[in-house]
Amino acid sequence: MLHREILSPKEVLDKIPNLDEGVFAIRCEMPLKTYQVILYKYQEDFFSIENPALLSALLGKNAADFGSSDQLLDKIEVCFEDNHYEPTTKEWVTLDLNTLKLINNVEVQFFDLEE
Repeated sequence: MLHREILSPKEVLDKIPNLDEGVFAIRCEMPLKTYQVILYKYQEDFFSIENPALLSALLGKNAADFGSSDQLLDKIEVCFEDNHYEPTTKEWVTLDLNTLKLINNVEVQFFDLEE
């Protein structure tokens, strides 16, 4: 079964150093736009996944449709195959999360892919 947790940006910052593989779906309403991203971490690498439908599924009630980490990994793999991702750095991830710590309405869903 897929492990899912709701975290704050600070908790994400605390979790990342000890995590080998996981997915974070992040959404935050801001005055001029909505910040939303799927962040995939694999070992020391970070990737921003560009798939609005997957983001909506992960942040919505449909996240329960992913019964296992393999099902979620299959969706992530398709994003890589279709070139719907961008590599990012730990520094950018840290900067974004430190900025999001200052905002009240941040929604972070964490999906643990380590077994």
